Order: sequence, then C-alpha cells, then structure tokens
Amino acid sequence: MLTALSLILAIITTPALAPAPSPTPAGSAAEPLKEIGSVRSTPYCTSFYTHFNAVVRPLLENDFTLDRVSISLDNVNTLFSKIDWDQQFYDERLRLERYVQSMQQKNVEIQREINLLREGQTLSSDPEKTSELHLLAQELQRALDKQKQMSTDAFGIVQGMIDYEDLHPATLTGRPIGGISLQDLQLPKDAKDIKSYLRFDGMRDRLHDAEVMSAQHAQNVLEKYC
Repeated sequence: MLTALSLILAIITTPALAPAPSPTPAGSAAEPLKEIGSVRSTPYCTSFYTHFNAVVRPLLENDFTLDRVSISLDNVNTLFSKIDWDQQFYDERLRLERYVQSMQQKNVEIQREINLLREGQTLSSDPEKTSELHLLAQELQRALDKQKQMSTDAFGIVQGMIDYEDLHPATLTGRPIGGISLQDLQLPKDAKDIKSYLRFDGMRDRLHDAEVMSAQHAQNVLEKYC
C-alpha cells in the first residue's frame, strides 16, 4: 500500500530544497504570531491593523488544522497493524480530505489579505515605514507558501489513498488483514513513514520561523510607527 502512495506522491509532490531559515536577531525574544490591538488612526496604521489581523486569524487556524493533519498522518502510519484497518483507512482519508479543503479555502483568503497589506506601502512616503511593511508582508507570504505546500502534500496523500482504494476494492470478505505487501516491508524506514517522506516536521519548523519573523516585523511597525 505504501508503495502505491509513494509512487503517487513522487509524481504529485517533488520535494524542493527550501531556503535556510532566516536568523532571529540576537537578543530578541521569539514572540508568537498573534492579532494586534488598537493602533493610531492614520491611513498607514489602519491598513496595517486591518489586513495584518485578517491574515493572522486564518493563518493560525491553518496551524491548528496542521496539528490535526499531523495526528491523522501518524494514524495512517500505524493503522495497518489493526484488524479493522480498511475502515480506519477510509475514515482517515475523509478526515485528511476535510483538512485539505479547509486549508485551501483559507489560503485564498490569506493571499488576498497579504496582497492588500502589501499595498499599504503606498500610504506612506517614509522609506523606513514602507520597508518594514514590505518585510512583514514578505515573511507572511513565506509562512503562507509553507502552508500551501503542506496542504498540497496532504492532498497528494488523499489522492494516493483514493487510488489505492480504486486499485484494491473490497470484496465480500473485505480486504486482507495488514494491507502491506512484501515489497512494502522491504522499503527503507523513512520510505514507510509518510510524515518523514513529506518532511512534515521540517516544513512546520520553517513555517514557525516565518511566523516568528512576521511577529517581529509587526512589533516593529507597532512600536515605531503605529
């Protein structure tokens, strides 16, 4: 089964080398990304406040969804040791499909608000203000890009599971217990671990880094200009 998933994923998701995480400035605390409160009533600050919060809210909701995706992938890794693995396989596939749909819908919303946040650079002639807002939008875009990639990867898993069900339909007596072939058992350990194959934990680390950098730039805008 995992061989089938691996072949599907090799076509759908080709892992690319990710850029090295941006370093956290020396002496600065890694503040979590969160919505901001009130700001000064200027066009620049109002735009920053409105669109930043509109990005952060669904971005953090996607993080929560990724927590659930992580649990679901762990379940997929272990479900073949269970007698009712075929029913659990179906249930996990439906869960992953719902998670992917939720993230993809929010990704559209987040992208729109990042674009509007970036347009706020035109509301000030101060180069330092425009630069700080540009850096903020850049890091938020980096976070969104990681979430987009992870939702695409999860979709690849869903598609692989659908294809497996189509290729191995249940009979009147169900499917064989285990669902794993000798070829599957001979695969390297990482190739049998879906999260490892997707580099899931590493992607989440880079996502967290982008969110921390976004929080720092947002704090700079608040303290210096709003």
